[in-house]
Amino acid sequence: MQGSRRTQFPSPAVDWMVPLHAARVLTLGGPASLPRLLSSSGHRVFAVDKNVDHVEQLHADPRLVTVAAEAESLPFEPCQFDAVVAHQVFHRFAPGLVLSEMARVLRPGGTASVSYLVRDDSVPWVRRLVSLLRQVDDDIMRGDYGTDSVAALVESKYFPRVESRDFRVWQPINRAGLQAMVAAQPAVAALDDDLRQLVLGDVQELYDRSAPGADDLRLPYQLRVWRAWVDHQELTAPIDLSDDGLVIPL
Repeated sequence: MQGSRRTQFPSPAVDWMVPLHAARVLTLGGPASLPRLLSSSGHRVFAVDKNVDHVEQLHADPRLVTVAAEAESLPFEPCQFDAVVAHQVFHRFAPGLVLSEMARVLRPGGTASVSYLVRDDSVPWVRRLVSLLRQVDDDIMRGDYGTDSVAALVESKYFPRVESRDFRVWQPINRAGLQAMVAAQPAVAALDDDLRQLVLGDVQELYDRSAPGADDLRLPYQLRVWRAWVDHQELTAPIDLSDDGLVIPL
């Protein structure tokens, strides 16, 4: 039960991810909505994805420069970007490779931002839903979002200064949408028809009690963002910038 693919990014979160105005930004995989939003915010956006279909989808937006490539082996010269952003995908990368590549392509003073959308179970109706579904499966809705992978960024010698902030996101959902989301849970889908209909009936009753007279409920999420500043001194091949141009000692 993670967030809808159409979930909107709060504007303050986007501004915090990329603190510079009109920056040159590299996005690493993730949903198409973020590079488009960054472009709409005035940034020059380069979008990298190893999935060719995703690259073709992004290529339809003339504001974006799209590249099919691995995040662990970026096809760019050093010091090309003010910011590198990875949303919902950092756990898919090899940290020992991707972090050095992120550092290499960043300009001095540049930032790397990693973010994840995490369900907030503190809202009462969501707690009741979780409790209901865990009568079916103790492990359902455990929320393995990939955030544990961010420890590699926090501990990285390439990014010694790291900050984090959470931003509230509300995702509207109607009764049919909630039932469809619950029905798609593997543990629920595996039930026999009678038990599945019983669970879905309980979900409908929970919805009706939680949103009397309302058009829909709102699923609560936190957009968790980590922002880190690059330090080129720790790169295997240090990057020195001089008045004569870029020099990479070997």
